[in-house]
Amino acid sequence: MARKPANQARPANAERGEITLTLDGGEFVLRPSHEAIEAFESAIGKGLIVLAREAVESGLRLGEVAQIVTECVRAWGRATGDRAVQGSNAGRIAELIMESDGGLLQVSRTVATMLALASTGGYTAQGEAKAGTLTTTKEAVPAS
Repeated sequence: MARKPANQARPANAERGEITLTLDGGEFVLRPSHEAIEAFESAIGKGLIVLAREAVESGLRLGEVAQIVTECVRAWGRATGDRAVQGSNAGRIAELIMESDGGLLQVSRTVATMLALASTGGYTAQGEAKAGTLTTTKEAVPAS
């Protein structure tokens, strides 16, 4: 798989829930789109909430982290038209994870952050940030 710095195509956009991940010196952008989430849920056999919880608890296996990263990198590739990134595969991503500074633990932390954000519903199915909303109540707040 050809690697190039993410910013040569388009850098990660935090408003879309994208996060940059450095693997063995190359930058990859994780885009947690609806399509990517469905793909990694199906491949792993666990739902987003379970995966987010396990990631926060450092409980994901290498293959699971690699699959999540792969599907989110592919989603970014589709969004930017980067065919080389669209062809990413989990086996090679797993190797890059292990070869990276911080290895599985560091990558797991990044994935945990992304999954936590994705599971809170702050983004549309395409990975775009939802407009903020303000909820008010008509009940008086009790005095302290």
